[in-house]
Amino acid sequence: MPKGAGRSGDSHPMTVNETVIALIRPKPNLDLAAGEPAEAVAAAQAAARAPDGIGTLASYATEVALPVKGTWKYPTTGSARADVVLTAALEAGVPLLFIEVDNCTEEAVLIAAKFARRRRPRPHRPQPP
Repeated sequence: MPKGAGRSGDSHPMTVNETVIALIRPKPNLDLAAGEPAEAVAAAQAAARAPDGIGTLASYATEVALPVKGTWKYPTTGSARADVVLTAALEAGVPLLFIEVDNCTEEAVLIAAKFARRRRPRPHRPQPP
């Protein structure tokens, strides 16, 4: 999760956090819903019955540099950054997933350019399960 995202209240880091939580789909503790309004109990029950999410919190990294040049540890200035990288999606059939989270503050042309930069081949060796 983005470091300090909750401190500033910035909308983008908070949206990134919400995206990760939505992908993980944590199951609620139904015992904690006891005594809550019927709508809250129904929502908790629906979430508990929903399909499992992808990975755990440790499976996700945020603001990961995708080096144009340099190394993964020391990317050059101007390298694209993925909002979220999911590295443990093998159970979903995806060895590596880059996620761009948008708050509709950028024009489509800028977002398309980000995807074009990230489409460049990069060496990746998936780890066996």
